[in-house]
Amino acid sequence: MTKIIQASERPHIPCEHPDFKQYVELFKQNLIREKMKRRDFVERDDQIKAFFCEPHELKEQCEAMVSYVAEAFQHYAVWDYTHAYYPGVSSQQNARLDAMEGCSRVMPTLASWLHANQETNKILYSLNGEVLDIAEWIKSAFIAGTDPQHSGYWGKVEDYDQRICESADLALTLWLSKAQVWDTLCSKQRQPIINWFQQINHVKTVDNNWHLFPLTVQVVMKALTGVDEIQYERYIRTKEFYVGDGWFRDGAKGNYDYYNAWGFHYSLYWIDQISPDFDPQFIRHGLRTFSDKFRYFFTPHGFPLFGRSASYRLSATAPLLATLDICHPSQMKEYAGQFKRALKTNLAFFINHGALKKGRPTQGLFSDDSRLTDNYSGPASSFWSLRALNIAIYSGDRTGLWEADEQPLEIEKDSFMFSLNAPNMLVIGIQETQEVTVIFKEEYTTMQSPLSRRLESQNKYKKLLERMTGRAERPKNNLLRKGVTSYSSKLFHFF
Repeated sequence: MTKIIQASERPHIPCEHPDFKQYVELFKQNLIREKMKRRDFVERDDQIKAFFCEPHELKEQCEAMVSYVAEAFQHYAVWDYTHAYYPGVSSQQNARLDAMEGCSRVMPTLASWLHANQETNKILYSLNGEVLDIAEWIKSAFIAGTDPQHSGYWGKVEDYDQRICESADLALTLWLSKAQVWDTLCSKQRQPIINWFQQINHVKTVDNNWHLFPLTVQVVMKALTGVDEIQYERYIRTKEFYVGDGWFRDGAKGNYDYYNAWGFHYSLYWIDQISPDFDPQFIRHGLRTFSDKFRYFFTPHGFPLFGRSASYRLSATAPLLATLDICHPSQMKEYAGQFKRALKTNLAFFINHGALKKGRPTQGLFSDDSRLTDNYSGPASSFWSLRALNIAIYSGDRTGLWEADEQPLEIEKDSFMFSLNAPNMLVIGIQETQEVTVIFKEEYTTMQSPLSRRLESQNKYKKLLERMTGRAERPKNNLLRKGVTSYSSKLFHFF
């Protein structure tokens, strides 16, 4: 029986309905982007691809990814590392917010590496052997980004603002790099940072996974300052979206899609890490339950991707790695090798087909593909594709991930078929073809035809308008909402 979730009214979100004043700001910020952007950083693209083509150990590959990302960030960053203008198509936000994502979505990866190596004081080097002082970059970014007088100021946080989303990654960065950054700041330097994050306590958010962003900030602030301003009602509302089998609906009327992997469970895992007494029974049980069946989705050559944000594909294994960390080692020993193989093959499959270019994850499945880039996604949004990497780097030394012997994925062992009742889907795996298919058992919409279910391309007028204004004008290509109910790990739907 489908769980009924009380719906709230969809709010008016300014960036979705810009007025004349906003278009002026869009145009202005687009001109600044043209002035500030750097040449494409392609020097390390072949090296990082080679790391996944050749038989390197997983830890070496993951550390190479961190170096690749860090060196490119240094190249693109401006205003004391508070923003970074990456190449790619713009979002429906303005260009400055796109550039803020170039900082906020990269820094958790750098901070995860710092956290994992804090006891050894290990130095991060570029793929070319140059020292990368990522702790100093993070420190500079927080001091400058929270200073209203600095050119890199991250700005005022308003209702339904993209900064709400980015504040969670920034807060996580601060928590992860506590020893190297926060603990080195004096009270005078800390206060503007606290002030900037406290804005999050007074804003409205969309009624879906976005509740987890203020919660993450508030849990971090409590951990760093001792001040409890956690809005527990947001957490209660998030739990109302839980439907069973480890799955969340993304809002009362939202989809079941991979935001369960790189959104809900990723955020809840970090909340559990920052505050282990927050709600361990629910968070850990949900993760374990989700991963118990989700592990069947993975093949050595892709997984059945459905829903929005296709460019986050490298992070699909995030909940598996989180489960490996939060469960007792004796419980997870049999799964460590399989989860390692899921991460390793998922990274290699996409990266070997062009998923890392110009120093960032591409805006598509493989190379850049604007058809698969949602209007809310900008050039640096795809760095959420590093969320599985973040957990691997952060926890790999203690979970035995690096040392585990790879074990076969479920599709490599046998065929299977089972239902997930909560999201109402059927999962089928055929060993002979190494294909996993997910079939939804109900239609999302009745307004469809064979033509309406296809991917649409952006017309020339919309493309020109997007380039002039710096605001995304792309067709919506969420196949779930178009009425596609069957998804294969062979990913042929996207071509």
